[in-house]
Amino acid sequence: MDWWLLTFFLGAILSLFLPEVPALFELFLLLCLTIGCILHRKLRFSSGLLLGALWVLAQAYLYHNQLPNALIDLMHNKQAFIVEGEVLSIQAKSIANLNQNQNQNQNQNQNQKPEKENASQEKIDTTKRFNFRVSKMNQHKFTRPVIIRLSWKNATVTVTQGQKLSLKVKLKPAHGLFNIGGFNYLSWLKANKIIATGYVINPRKGKSKHKAQHVNKSLEQKSSMRQQLFENYQSIAADHKLIPILMALAFGERSALTATHWKILQATGTSHLIAISGLHVGLLASGAYLIVMIVIKFLPLHNPRWQNLNVRYLAILISLSLGAAYAYLAGFSLPTQRALLMLLLYWLSRLLGIRLSAKRLLLVTVFLLIIISPFSLFTVSFWLSFYAVVIIFLSIWRFRFWLKSGSAIWRFVKGLFIIQCALTVMLMPISAVFFQQVSLVSLAANIIAVPWMSAVSIPCTLLSVLLMPFNEQLAQWFLTLSLQSLTWLWHYLAVLSELPYANIPLSWSQQVILLCTGCVVFILFYLIPASSLKGRSKSIVLVSMLFSSFYLQGNYKHTKESEADNYEASTPWQVVFFDVGQGLSVLIKRNGHGILFDTGAAYPSGFNMSEAVILPYLQYIGMHKLDKMILSHSDNDHAGGLAKLENKIIIDEIISNDTAITNTPVSSCYQGNTYNWQGLTFEVLSPEPLYLLEDVTEFQVPKIANGAKVSKQKNDDSCVILISDKNGRRVLLTGDISSKVEKQLLTQYPKLVVDILQVPHHGSKTSSSKSFIKQLSPQLAVISAGYLNRWRMPVATIKQRYLDEDILLLNTAEVGQVMVTMKEQSINVQSYTDDLRPFWFSH
Repeated sequence: MDWWLLTFFLGAILSLFLPEVPALFELFLLLCLTIGCILHRKLRFSSGLLLGALWVLAQAYLYHNQLPNALIDLMHNKQAFIVEGEVLSIQAKSIANLNQNQNQNQNQNQNQKPEKENASQEKIDTTKRFNFRVSKMNQHKFTRPVIIRLSWKNATVTVTQGQKLSLKVKLKPAHGLFNIGGFNYLSWLKANKIIATGYVINPRKGKSKHKAQHVNKSLEQKSSMRQQLFENYQSIAADHKLIPILMALAFGERSALTATHWKILQATGTSHLIAISGLHVGLLASGAYLIVMIVIKFLPLHNPRWQNLNVRYLAILISLSLGAAYAYLAGFSLPTQRALLMLLLYWLSRLLGIRLSAKRLLLVTVFLLIIISPFSLFTVSFWLSFYAVVIIFLSIWRFRFWLKSGSAIWRFVKGLFIIQCALTVMLMPISAVFFQQVSLVSLAANIIAVPWMSAVSIPCTLLSVLLMPFNEQLAQWFLTLSLQSLTWLWHYLAVLSELPYANIPLSWSQQVILLCTGCVVFILFYLIPASSLKGRSKSIVLVSMLFSSFYLQGNYKHTKESEADNYEASTPWQVVFFDVGQGLSVLIKRNGHGILFDTGAAYPSGFNMSEAVILPYLQYIGMHKLDKMILSHSDNDHAGGLAKLENKIIIDEIISNDTAITNTPVSSCYQGNTYNWQGLTFEVLSPEPLYLLEDVTEFQVPKIANGAKVSKQKNDDSCVILISDKNGRRVLLTGDISSKVEKQLLTQYPKLVVDILQVPHHGSKTSSSKSFIKQLSPQLAVISAGYLNRWRMPVATIKQRYLDEDILLLNTAEVGQVMVTMKEQSINVQSYTDDLRPFWFSH
């Protein structure tokens, strides 16, 4: 049975490596093959391989076909929908709003008039984001409800979990940005079975109040018990900076965590402590079982009826009930589902007298979890928790003789130390791959934080939640006690996070080295017999060599980069077109050096393409600074991310015609400017130097030669740059120029021909004239546009112009990040969906 369960798991994993989900007929053939293997006696034990792959792929097929084609066509045509359904996400008030309400209540209790809110306070927390289970869409009733994710700015109806609403929305099929090193939003959507995203349309101001209420309305006001408990808990919470940590521990709600919270948690490797997982559920369940058994043991139960009952049944029942209650408070997230499932299997095996080894318990749990939630396979939490449980079981097995000696307290201390050391060391490589960083103080942080939170903070937090419906004052006392315990711990974690090299970002090559080191350590401690000292000594030597290469790699790389400044390299160079939605960002890199052309956009919510796309990729390739930053023009979709980039990475020189876009000195970008970099020639073809820039403090006011004023850069002011190498390879970056500038370029450069073209202005109808395309005749044209953007770029007629000239046309909205490698004899083109990450679950 263990072998069959293992093959089922392997089959499910292998199904993830297909480039696309098979068609229904292919799935039917796979089903027939699976049945044949089950009926064949010799192949029966390997049938799990096919069954695991079939189950995951069948669920993927159902996911991709939940929406009728007619509704998908309406989404592509940007039509509005009327949807009816239920809010699934818990809704939290911002801490600022909560404090404001508390101050108002205090003023009212003291018969004082509340102070007038200022404009900034009125705009606090105006956008609601929630998952919505849709039962009806445009009068189309679903046999199985579908889940969408919505945002609602300035909501006209109070949104709470469990509430049923009718909303007017605009939707897009599930989609995300596709870039190496960045977060894959689409995989997250699929893991949560979300098939579309969108926003709620508020009625226009001119409409009457009656019509406005008719557009977006509540069908049922009832909130879920979890939402009610959460709101009550927020109402008794004090004004404290660690309240968001408390909310995460009690309800799994982490939206209120600030950047400072995350910085300390990530630097100390303690982020897992605030994500309700197996640790928290197991702690509550085991603690409840022990307490019930101790209480019953000391109760004077002399009645024969009590003596004939097995009191373990009561203890197990309470343990399961409290574990399920805690999972409910956490919204039955995937980690709590795994913990609850393993807990249920363990107690059932004890009650039924079934002997389940640790290996079989783990395999059965994984099997059932894949059956219940197959898409959890491509979540980070699944692999981290699965691997952590394996390490715990193996560590207990490997050091079992040492853990059995000594008193009970001493055994507990030794077990805690060994398991924590093993988890810290063995989880470091896999965490490095998932999070692109390692914490060198995680052991010192977790060895204190785990037992402290397990013994004090988490129990007090849970008691405050459980007691709140019965005695609010007692609940608030435990809440205060939990906050105090977290405050002491937080001071310790804050000190650790400030230590040098507490948190080290890693490039992909460093991640691979650390992963190989982890494999060697795993073999050394868990696979090699303890008596084999010779093998152990060899492994120690190998580990030392790997660690040496890991630390020496950075020095070698910096030395190589400094040497590269002194000569003109002949190595291949790359042009990377990032997928930044409706915007533009291009990286030119060679010999570990880079020049960035535009940054993508930044949004009022705080989300920006620099932190989401560009910086993760630079870290992935191990690039620690930029030689130049070129901004085509000052529009947000091209220059919005500059401020974040300047704060996060060193930029030697900024080239822009807008001096107000940054506080640092900038160089101009005008026709005729030429410079050499890493053996490449950068030539500015446009704009013409028609005006001189005045030095002003607040705004850039370009002054044209005849004295006229221009207040803002226009699309035609974009810096057009031609990049060429000694082999004659040419790349043209055009920004947002129109056909007017294209005509000027053709007149001024009648022999201009390129190999790679960045399609002007995202493929708008005002650019990419036929004569421009025909003369340039590129091998590849790349469009940087947003998925189903409201301007409908690229325009169909423009796309057809490139296709008529037999030009390979790639749109980042469709293929994701595009990477072009210039070699001496060839040009290699790779895209995210076809070459870099060609897996069905990631695009």
